[in-house]
Amino acid sequence: MMDILKNLDEKLPLANFGGLKMLMVRLEQVQSGVELTSFLKNEATTNGYAVLGMLDYNPTSSSKYTLSTFGDLSDELIASLDNESSYLHCRHGYRIKQMDQTLNGGVYLLPLRGVSGICGGLIFNVPENLDAYGSIDLIDWYWTLLSPYLLEAALRCRSDQINITKREKDCLKWASEGKTSWEISQILDISERTVNFHLSNCVTKTDSANRQQAIVKCIVKNLI
Repeated sequence: MMDILKNLDEKLPLANFGGLKMLMVRLEQVQSGVELTSFLKNEATTNGYAVLGMLDYNPTSSSKYTLSTFGDLSDELIASLDNESSYLHCRHGYRIKQMDQTLNGGVYLLPLRGVSGICGGLIFNVPENLDAYGSIDLIDWYWTLLSPYLLEAALRCRSDQINITKREKDCLKWASEGKTSWEISQILDISERTVNFHLSNCVTKTDSANRQQAIVKCIVKNLI
């Protein structure tokens, strides 16, 4: 491990514990897509990436998603990543996947996953100052440490925020644990009709077909 840290510290200027802490703090301050793109562009310039960007796959159903991208990525590259194969790799895969071999030794996709099903990916090439093979593990280690902060930043950047009340959130939380409307009414000491009213509001606010879909959307957005 110490050899890895030494190699990474020598080859990627910010890849030391102090530098990583600084990057984590900067990511915690990101509130918009413009700021996240600026962060990635700065990292690309500092560390010599010709390609560095982030993908945010936002599930809208069990099989559909909307894709947001951050960083300086070409339209052609984005189009090549906006497909079910890339989405499923980011959602379920663990290993870095080579996507394109035409640029500086290749363009790679690193799956990023967080709590409650949040998923995305880091798209990058190998900087010219690194050897193509030995550097992959170093880059993997570096960005995996930053991945929770990247995903949380991307989550804050999503424009379609869902505004649900505390009581609606309470009802949805218990429904997500398999409780019926009657059981929720007993737990919260409200009528079953009121529970159904709150859950119906959640379905409407999340543009869902039913309460199960509303639960999934709110879990993905860390609302429950």
